[in-house]
Amino acid sequence: MDRSAVVTSSAVELSIVIPIYNMAAIVPDISARLLPILSDAAASYEIVLVDDGSRDDSWAAIVAAAAHPAIKGVKLSRNFGQQIAVSAGVANARGNYLIVMDGDLQNPPEAVPEILARLKAGDDMVYTVSRTRNNRRDQWTSQLFWMVLTRLLGVDIIKDQLMMRGMSRRFAQLYDSYPELTRTVAGISRDIGMRHSVLEVENQHRASGRSGYNFLKRFNLMLNIIISITTAPLNFVIYLSLIVLVSTVLLSAWYIFNALAFSVQSGFTSIMLAIFFFGSLTTLILGIMGLYLANIYLEVRRRPLFVVEERTAAID
Repeated sequence: MDRSAVVTSSAVELSIVIPIYNMAAIVPDISARLLPILSDAAASYEIVLVDDGSRDDSWAAIVAAAAHPAIKGVKLSRNFGQQIAVSAGVANARGNYLIVMDGDLQNPPEAVPEILARLKAGDDMVYTVSRTRNNRRDQWTSQLFWMVLTRLLGVDIIKDQLMMRGMSRRFAQLYDSYPELTRTVAGISRDIGMRHSVLEVENQHRASGRSGYNFLKRFNLMLNIIISITTAPLNFVIYLSLIVLVSTVLLSAWYIFNALAFSVQSGFTSIMLAIFFFGSLTTLILGIMGLYLANIYLEVRRRPLFVVEERTAAID
């Protein structure tokens, strides 16, 4: 392999940022897949692997991979989550262009040359999208999420986007300047805007092991994305409350009319249904408001976004 394109100075054309969590078995595959592609696509390059508090031997695998001068490792002090791990990688990347991708190789490394070409042509952000996911569960939850976000809440955002995306240096600097703790890559990317294009790719099956995202984690990520992008859920709650109020007034009038005209006694069923309905509605409203208040609480503490415990020597 030609290593002449690898430089140790601050001048790097392309940085690949990859968050790693419990992927010790995949790290060698990442190197094997990416390095040949990068040596042909970029004049100089680096791969920044961010260990997001893995519980396996991922950091040891990263240190071993860092024997190659193009590979750098950043170890976070604990598990901060994928979205913040990406921010740690962006903050430690030196490239004029950056490409962020998942570490499980579901994002196709073969798309790197096209993304880089679009960035060089003037795009500040290159999104990758795919209509396919790793399994039926992921496919269903993804479709449901984008339907809620774009159709129900009316958010203008690139649908079916993957973690894999390209950034210009100025876009990456703006991304790095966003201080919020409840952060999502999709939310910040949308907020920055700037010139962008969309590249459709074929999402691939996970190379090995199992995803660290169970249904609950995916659901929480979806909530964070929605809350970080829009306040539409609060408006939705107001509209829902108004609909319930009008329905209650009409239903009350109907019961009063029946009671006066036909001497119909109120039944146990109607009372219990009303209690359950309004109790559930109140809980929903308080839950949505509580999420926004919780995010405010996290932000006002102004704690560090992430803590780096260790770096490989190559990145110092």
